[in-house]
Amino acid sequence: MIDGSQYEELYMPGETTAWGQKQALHWTPHLIKRLRGKRTQAEFGALLGAPKNTVWRWEAGQAQPDARYATRLSELAEREHFLTDWQLVGSMTLLGDLESAKADMATLFRTSLERTSRQLAE
Repeated sequence: MIDGSQYEELYMPGETTAWGQKQALHWTPHLIKRLRGKRTQAEFGALLGAPKNTVWRWEAGQAQPDARYATRLSELAEREHFLTDWQLVGSMTLLGDLESAKADMATLFRTSLERTSRQLAE
């Protein structure tokens, strides 16, 4: 079964609109769980100044973070370089023969792997 919340429109932390305003990330339950990672809900809540029950409600889809918490989530995401190299699925267009497409995909994969390794080493 596919969770539709994974495919909601994303705004990356730090991106700006045409008017120079910072765009907010739409915090879905899936994204909040991914940002929390292996931390407990209590630890994650302490980072944000939110009770663990509030974190549980966000992750269960029973509540949405208000503007104050959404800002804190975005700031934490920026500090941890969360989703900084995401691309939309299907954003790659392959033209030409399969051999050159295979080489292009291998290069993109290697570049992504190297970037992730560097980020983990930091």
